[in-house]
Amino acid sequence: MVQSQITFVNHKLDSMEGYDLEDLLRSKAVLLGKGTFGFSYKAELENGKTVAVKRLKDCCLREEEFNQKIQELAKLSDHQSLLPLRAYYYSKDEKLLIFDYMPTSSLASLLHDNEVAKKAPLTWEVRTRIANGVACALEFLHAQGPGVCHGNIRSSNVLLTNTFDVRLSENGIFRLFVPNSKFVLIPGYQAPEVENAYDVSPISDVYSFGVLLLELLTGKAPLEASGKNTGVDLPSWVRDTFQEKPIIDVFDSMLLHNYQNFGEQMVQLLQLAICCTFKNPSKRPSMVAVTNRINRTCSFRS
Repeated sequence: MVQSQITFVNHKLDSMEGYDLEDLLRSKAVLLGKGTFGFSYKAELENGKTVAVKRLKDCCLREEEFNQKIQELAKLSDHQSLLPLRAYYYSKDEKLLIFDYMPTSSLASLLHDNEVAKKAPLTWEVRTRIANGVACALEFLHAQGPGVCHGNIRSSNVLLTNTFDVRLSENGIFRLFVPNSKFVLIPGYQAPEVENAYDVSPISDVYSFGVLLLELLTGKAPLEASGKNTGVDLPSWVRDTFQEKPIIDVFDSMLLHNYQNFGEQMVQLLQLAICCTFKNPSKRPSMVAVTNRINRTCSFRS
């Protein structure tokens, strides 16, 4: 029997119950963007709640298998730096995932959208907190079992609360698709050994995290992160710049006034990002080692 209502996911965090499918269909919806696995919308419900809805494309799983994988994903999102799945809807022609709406938008917007960046400039302290939040989320995921990984790390999936706490989205969504699904991951974040969405692994997550860390440090968008023929191959750009210019030229110009006080931290995190983006997977550190290095390098207020 095909369900005709939203199914809420049991979770430790506060329940978002109090609306149904009809409420969602009547809501004022605004397109947030198109991602690897479908379109995302902001939905303002009549009861005052605002949620984010991911409308999956080309998801061919049968209902029983879909429901099972949803429950697995919900368990894997039980970490403060992961965006929790609140509810979902399944029908033959429509699959929806419902999450908390993050009003501060994404790290990508804060780094690369000039209008957004002016309203919320990213200080060095905020950038290190974001890097640590993403690293802790990935360390948690990788500890959940062999092969468990995020699979689609990029700055547009790093959502932020009003206090810049990380809520990493699209955790493991590739699991909702059959292995022969043809999804194009963002080349700039993609580890060399990854050819499609089902080639991802914990160690390819490390590579993608390294690119994200380079993005935080340089302020530059990775290759094709904002569309075709945009951005740069960040790992190659950083290595080439090392050979031609002073190390300070690698960093985002918005961070240069921090260099006198935080230069050592900046250089150490740059070295860490380079290690994470080694082409040889066996040379990359684990996320446990990465989080330990970040916490030894930077000071975070509890």
